[in-house]
Amino acid sequence: MKRRRVYFAAAARDQVQAAKAWWVENSRPIEILADEIEQATAFLSRLPGAGSAYPGAGIPDLRRLYLRRISCHLYYTFTDDAVMIRAFWHARRGRGPILAD
Repeated sequence: MKRRRVYFAAAARDQVQAAKAWWVENSRPIEILADEIEQATAFLSRLPGAGSAYPGAGIPDLRRLYLRRISCHLYYTFTDDAVMIRAFWHARRGRGPILAD
């Protein structure tokens, strides 16, 4: 099975860093967050079509994957060679992230 390179857009990297800071500040085990992101990116490298389509953002073929243990979504697009994580967003925010193409 082909594995794609997975990388985070700058906005998504910033969102992950903010989440990490929140987890540390609120005495949550940072290993849970890191492990969930690592498992999700490994999964998407093999099966990028597994996430749900997310058509409302105006970005063609945008998908999202729910990370159950941490109640967050990864919003992403993919090609034959790579998966680009465009946003890391908590599901309880009640709205999706603002995404630029």
